[in-house]
Amino acid sequence: MAMKISLFTAGFSLYPIERAFQAAAKNGYDGIEIGGFRPHAYAPDLAKGGAEKIRRLSKEYRLPIVSYAPENTGSPYSLMFADPEMNKESLEYFKLTLDMAKEIGSQYCMFACNHPGYGRNREDVKKLFVENMQILAEHAEKIEQTIILETQTPYETTMIITADDVRWAMDQVNSPYFKCMLDLAAPFTYGEPISAYFDKMGKDVKHIHFIDCEKTSEDHLIPGDGEMDFPRIVKYLKEIEYDGYLSLELFSRYANEPDFAAERGYQAIRSLLDEN
Repeated sequence: MAMKISLFTAGFSLYPIERAFQAAAKNGYDGIEIGGFRPHAYAPDLAKGGAEKIRRLSKEYRLPIVSYAPENTGSPYSLMFADPEMNKESLEYFKLTLDMAKEIGSQYCMFACNHPGYGRNREDVKKLFVENMQILAEHAEKIEQTIILETQTPYETTMIITADDVRWAMDQVNSPYFKCMLDLAAPFTYGEPISAYFDKMGKDVKHIHFIDCEKTSEDHLIPGDGEMDFPRIVKYLKEIEYDGYLSLELFSRYANEPDFAAERGYQAIRSLLDEN
């Protein structure tokens, strides 16, 4: 099977979510990735009836929902809170995000390990993270909703940054519903080859945020706007027969012209796939 291309709705955060579906359909994207943030698809809002709208848009524009990425930046919810009450509230929220991923028909629900804060014992933080993920993986198994864990750049967290970190987390959680994904900015800013993910996780790498960036920033760019060697990356992905989605996740500098960015981003990825 050939690699497919999806569009992450977060780039359209200043517009109604249907604008993202329209842009994805117009430009030939194969699927869509839902950002679970307000005003688009915040999990509590989906639970109050918003999920039906997302399902309708998916059907109307013939775009399967590849991944649901809930709000997980540390406020108001985190997998890293030391306070027991905050941690309890966060777990209830993340269980709801799994329920809503299932409700909207998303193939995956994506979690990331945000910054734990300074001055904490690293082993305590790792223990808390594993305990939380085991609870969520157990819930995911009950409802048959696959979790994918995203590594982040050193600019975003001190925890799950490398392929070894993901391998460790997967071994600790030990669930068939707990897999991983690759955001290309993470290995690039850390100085790690993307092959490390496939060497260590193989077919358990289920999804890719296919974006460019620069060594000094985690800002996500259209392929070709940054410093990555994309012909080499695509050649490698074809050699290992990766057949999942390549998702264009844009924000910041493209926020005022997301339609143009969605069009140019698709063309850039499509050209790379066709030429290499």
